[in-house]
Amino acid sequence: MKRQQLYFLLGAALVLAIAGGIFELVRSAGWKGEARDLEPFAKLPVNSVEKLVIKSSKDKVTLQKASDIWTVAERSGYPADFNKIRELVTSLWEFKVVRQLEVGASQFGRLNIVAPGQGDHSGVELDLSDASGKSIKSLIFGKTFGGGESSGEEEEEEAPSGSGRFVYDPSQKDKVYLSKENFYTVDASPKNWLDKQFIIAEGVKEVARASSPDGDGWNVSKKDQKAAWKLADAKPGETLNTSVVASLGAFSPNFVDVKPADTPDSETGLSKPVIVNVETFDGFKYALEIGGEAPDQSRFLRLKVSADLPSKRTAEPNESPDDKKKKDDEFNKQQETLETRLATEQKLQNWIFEVESYSLETFLKPRKDLLKEASATPGPRPAANTGALPKPLVPLPLAATPTPAISPAPAVPSPSPESSVTPETTPSPESSATPEMTPSPEKAPTPEATSSPETTPSPEAAESSPSPSATPGT
Repeated sequence: MKRQQLYFLLGAALVLAIAGGIFELVRSAGWKGEARDLEPFAKLPVNSVEKLVIKSSKDKVTLQKASDIWTVAERSGYPADFNKIRELVTSLWEFKVVRQLEVGASQFGRLNIVAPGQGDHSGVELDLSDASGKSIKSLIFGKTFGGGESSGEEEEEEAPSGSGRFVYDPSQKDKVYLSKENFYTVDASPKNWLDKQFIIAEGVKEVARASSPDGDGWNVSKKDQKAAWKLADAKPGETLNTSVVASLGAFSPNFVDVKPADTPDSETGLSKPVIVNVETFDGFKYALEIGGEAPDQSRFLRLKVSADLPSKRTAEPNESPDDKKKKDDEFNKQQETLETRLATEQKLQNWIFEVESYSLETFLKPRKDLLKEASATPGPRPAANTGALPKPLVPLPLAATPTPAISPAPAVPSPSPESSVTPETTPSPESSATPEMTPSPEKAPTPEATSSPETTPSPEAAESSPSPSATPGT
């Protein structure tokens, strides 16, 4: 009986193991097949897309073609970044599904795929249309997964490792895709879709800043690109601080956002602008008007662009025909590039830009901030150090006191008149007193204690005597 029960248990365990293995194999094969083969938008007519609308709970942007140029409707038709649009549409066409989920509407909030404006935890909606306005596809981009973020649904459905995003197709009821792509370009902020190509003033030759209520104007220039900046009309004592103007050699600012040219000056601070003129070695001239502060650490800027481009090249002496043709071709190619650049930059004259403030800092400085600080007036030069120690000052007596009795001392030759103590006499290095020889106040001579032939010389006299016999310590 026990043996039969054992065989029965072993058989049941074997059946369960086989059944479990088959179930996992089928489940795994089906999941991998979806990850490899499912491309739900492979037949999307991307070449017919001529309008994209991206909406979130906070913002909206409309990108559409106008005369074969993609524009941003919310920025009065300013050109859009076509490369960014192409990248988004191409990523939809190449969309690959990691897994397809069946999710009820009650769970949409957990995945952030609720349509914008229809409740909390909404996603970002993307609508694609053709030239006639007919809808091509609508999608809602929800929560990203991976990178430390996960949801209960992901854990329940065993979402793959890595990163990606939940994408909901409203035309497929209750079907949600897990994509390998994060689709960070699905952004509803209009300013993030602007074509950020801007002026490029390289090889600046001269900068002139007009006077303003903030301070006096200035003009700096240089004769060639390797030369140092020179301050025009420098006054006596004015020296240009070249480190302050070092950044003026090239002016290639970035802008954050734009406004139409008819925006009231009261909104931009351009009623009293700081006027700056920039000229480059290749003949481009920029007239800049810098206004007040704008959002995102920027300032309002209005500009005009012109250029003095030579019509033909001046040939060098003794040019061979081959050299002349080669140099003419190079000149013509360069001229074509400059003319294209001029036409492109002149289109920017119809807008007011919010330019990053740091790129305008030097232009805003008044004249005094471009100068080196004046050095302090030099004082009188100190007396030369001869190496001799200074003679100690003889302190004055507080009151006349009797001269103390002087004990007899060994006979010492009397000092000659030339060795008498005088203020004008400077002791030689050999006879200079050392710090230890400074007389103390108690032994200071009084008017009554004047040296005489019968009296032993005072320490001061001994110190100042040039005679070897009068050397202290003898």
